[in-house]
Amino acid sequence: MATLRLFANLREIAGTPSVDVPGATVGEVIDAVVAKFGSDFAAALGPARVWVDGEQAGRDHPVTEASEVALIPPVSGGATVVRNPAGLEIGLVAILAGGLFAANAADVKWFAIAVVLVGAVWAIDITRAATYRGVAVSAIPVLAAVLGGVLGTYRFGAAGLAVASTGAALVALLWSVVVPSLRPITSVAGSTAVCLVAAFGTSAMVMLRLRSSDETLAFLFTVVFAVVLSWLASATDALPVDPLASLMLGAVAGGALAGALWAPDFVPVIAGAVAASIALVAGRNLGTLMRAGGFFAGGSMPGSLHYLDGIIMAAGPFWWMVTLLD
Repeated sequence: MATLRLFANLREIAGTPSVDVPGATVGEVIDAVVAKFGSDFAAALGPARVWVDGEQAGRDHPVTEASEVALIPPVSGGATVVRNPAGLEIGLVAILAGGLFAANAADVKWFAIAVVLVGAVWAIDITRAATYRGVAVSAIPVLAAVLGGVLGTYRFGAAGLAVASTGAALVALLWSVVVPSLRPITSVAGSTAVCLVAAFGTSAMVMLRLRSSDETLAFLFTVVFAVVLSWLASATDALPVDPLASLMLGAVAGGALAGALWAPDFVPVIAGAVAASIALVAGRNLGTLMRAGGFFAGGSMPGSLHYLDGIIMAAGPFWWMVTLLD
């Protein structure tokens, strides 16, 4: 049986985000799911595109028990949000991470600017993906959370972080009052969660840089190392463990290397890496919930920057741990 993922109105009709369906080809899987969910599902299926393990596929494409088949309907204007090729996804992360590494080597001001830019493109990516699967989430309060978190922390330090994080939740709730389409509980909860992560995560990155460029370098190396290992586990057969386990193990290993190479004190960094490893998984789970409507270890994921979901969340626990043990 192949794992079939459903998005937007197909997910609503079926009442589930995923289902195991028998079939040796895409066509057989589609025929089986139509027989299972009926005529309404068949009518909605007409304009949908089919993707197998992140690549667009036709009815004759073979599938196995390990395959993940995604049925993604077009959205307004005929566009479709799907997973980009795996190489492009990791390439985008590499470009953004390179900008953060370079800004960290410059000074706090440039690092704060880089964090705003990275946080902004992530905010747009995750809110668009959530909206396209049928959960209305506005990017505006998330962008405000990123900007408020970075500016508040840059100017007022930990006090700015606290105020920005609290304010981010309030902005998300108030925005749902202003915009009626954002009032369903799924939209309110999603907006509030993403705003909190955006504000706290970006603020924590700036707090790390205010403490030490070496500790910031250690954090960036830790999370990038973890993401690379997770990508290798997801996109290739190079690692014997699943992407989530690779993410956690990679963070701990990356933290150990970073602590030995750059950090002034090894113990806080390795403790921060352990905390970050848990937060990376939590951030990925939040991302899959927002983007795909469920918790998935790997496979297709709408949007282009889902690897940043965990990185943004991991910054807070890493900063908190190295500060606590200082």
